[in-house]
Amino acid sequence: MLHGMMSSVRIVLYPPFIMRVLTFGWEYPPSRNGGLGVACHGLTRELVATGTDVLFVLPKQQRTQGNNTFIFADAELPDSVVVKEISSALRPYGQANSVVQSIIGYDEQGNPRYVARTIMEEVHRFAHQASLLAARESFDVIHAHDWTSYVAGVAAKRVSGKPLILHVHATSYDQAAGDNVDPAIFALEREAFAAADQVVVVSNLTKHIIVTKHGVTAEKVTVVHNGCDIYDPPRHRPVLSAYKKAGYKIVLYHGRISIQKGVDYFIAAAKRVLEYESKVLFVVSGWGDMQSQIICQVGEAGLSDKVLFAGALWEEERDTMYQSVDLVVMPSVSEPFGLVPLEALQHGTPSLISKQSGVSEVLTHALKVDFWDIDEMANQIIATLRYDALPRQIATAGKLEIKQLSWRQAAAKIYQLYRSLLQYVT
Repeated sequence: MLHGMMSSVRIVLYPPFIMRVLTFGWEYPPSRNGGLGVACHGLTRELVATGTDVLFVLPKQQRTQGNNTFIFADAELPDSVVVKEISSALRPYGQANSVVQSIIGYDEQGNPRYVARTIMEEVHRFAHQASLLAARESFDVIHAHDWTSYVAGVAAKRVSGKPLILHVHATSYDQAAGDNVDPAIFALEREAFAAADQVVVVSNLTKHIIVTKHGVTAEKVTVVHNGCDIYDPPRHRPVLSAYKKAGYKIVLYHGRISIQKGVDYFIAAAKRVLEYESKVLFVVSGWGDMQSQIICQVGEAGLSDKVLFAGALWEEERDTMYQSVDLVVMPSVSEPFGLVPLEALQHGTPSLISKQSGVSEVLTHALKVDFWDIDEMANQIIATLRYDALPRQIATAGKLEIKQLSWRQAAAKIYQLYRSLLQYVT
């Protein structure tokens, strides 16, 4: 009898569920703009490694790296406005009225036809393409990175009805380094946050901003700190070796040269340091709208022979510089996270970071200072350069600490958030 009952039971085996995520971002490596693309790549790479199907949408055609699928919003879609090429970088750090030129076609002689658009117009063009894409693709959840992609995410949600996560890598308050925000970007952020199902932020610092300034409920916000690569990088031939042979110590700033990043405080601190330690070279690596102002500040302070402007360093050149200097300083006025000190530690170099940074919430082994405290910044730089045991201890312990701050751990938190929005999936 038992045998007969068992034989009448029908066993159904369901295939494993593979989650598909429609992701919108503004840049992606090897594009060289800043930390936004690095974070998108780190998270996407680890999500794909765990079996998540990521369909990553970018506003323009570019070279990409990774095993996930990419779609470019300047490729032809039904009823789309085709943009053949962007001749100016779509940098996510500009103002809403920053202008870029796009090539929209060619005349009979093969000469390009240009159209000028603001970043905000490009943002809305991206959203139009997102709505078309959401109507033709199948996916389970939407994930949009940074303000330039928020409207695209909202458009995809309205077409598909699928849950939307907005990932905040920086706010208009961070870019302004205060309350003098771009009103158009602020309005876009506020409306998008209201439409989202969940908001991910890269630090408690950022969570405080969007709760107090944008009126987002705290329950809607999840903190997922950024991560880093934890493999041991290759060693490169040092640069600036002539200065080293002459007995110089080298201090590096690496990042955008903008009001948000506090480069002017770095130069002010450099002047104080050089009053006590003459054999120090300060290196500024990066690009940004304050570059001319910082060059003038260096000249007016009489530091032209002690401050080297290295330009924007990327990949092997950046890594070589990390390995060649004695200390990296990140003096940010308002830094949602800040990947630079983690990158520097990966190469064995300690950092001095501002307390107004998200990375200070998770990185113990770093020197920390208020960005505005020039005297204390100078004191800590001098102490690091004078006493070899201090930077050696910070770097040794820091390399161990960053193993607990990997992109894999950050991606695991994002994956759990996806699942929480799809509770019907079993």
